[in-house]
Amino acid sequence: MSQNKSLEDVSQPLYDAQFRKLVNDACVRIQAELMHRAPFLGEQVCGWMSHLSPTSDASEYFLQPRMFPLLLLPWWAARTFAAEPDREFLVDVVYSTVNGYYYIRLLDNLIDGHGTVELKILPATAFFHTEFQATYHKYFDAAHPFWEIFRSAWFSGSDAVTREFNLDRIGEAEFERVTVVKLAGARIPLAGVAFRHDAGERLQCWEKFALALARWSQMEDDLFDWHDDLRRGKTSHFLTEASRHQGLETVEAWVIREGFQRGIATLQHELDALRHLVPPLNSQDVVRYLDLRQTILEGLKTRIGAAFQILKDVASITEAPTAHASD
Repeated sequence: MSQNKSLEDVSQPLYDAQFRKLVNDACVRIQAELMHRAPFLGEQVCGWMSHLSPTSDASEYFLQPRMFPLLLLPWWAARTFAAEPDREFLVDVVYSTVNGYYYIRLLDNLIDGHGTVELKILPATAFFHTEFQATYHKYFDAAHPFWEIFRSAWFSGSDAVTREFNLDRIGEAEFERVTVVKLAGARIPLAGVAFRHDAGERLQCWEKFALALARWSQMEDDLFDWHDDLRRGKTSHFLTEASRHQGLETVEAWVIREGFQRGIATLQHELDALRHLVPPLNSQDVVRYLDLRQTILEGLKTRIGAAFQILKDVASITEAPTAHASD
């Protein structure tokens, strides 16, 4: 069984039919609004959205099992806040959040050097930002405390992205204060569903879990994207640690020899720590998600670890001193 098939199989319980429909409807709604409001720009943006997805279906991009659960977090929270969550509101929250994600992704691709057509469709940020924010206007008036959380999370995340781009190394302190904070925007839909369902007193425990999960997710990205980051000269916490430990060997050699195993051990330890934050959430959805991530992590550890062991064996053979027969 292929790795992609394995991940697809284990992730099936994560995305039920109801949630998949919410995500699909949000993407279709974005494309329809774009084609109605700005047809020339919309045609190009719709193509970009499809290109991001592994299947060309824009909604499938958000259903990848290793993706940070930006859309799932408010969905899970709402299901604990009410026996029957406000369906219309959740439809709008997913729509808003997908717009917010595309806004960030478009800019990120340009900043990180991943851009293809992003510069040509940069004006689409006006659409994405407007739809992201305006969706909440019909639910919360200007004086509602939701908007203070919105500003705090949105601005701190933007500040963190800018700070990280200007760093030439990311130590532990920078990772906590900058890299993790890039995902602060996840607080916005969580705050929305909490206030909408009169569960503001439970928001803090969900925010704490979301921040810890963001930390874990960034560690995971650093570890599994290390080679691409190294090739593009992108700074990361993992590569900063590699530069501290590598000694006289290359980064690649250090990762193969011990760095990958160090990273896996850290992820497993942090995943265990995440489980301690779950009880106050009272969410079986979160439990199932962490179980899924554990399964995926163990699978990647086995496959990549085996490949690295082969490289180690080859290196030990090629680097062994040649034996000379005695005269």
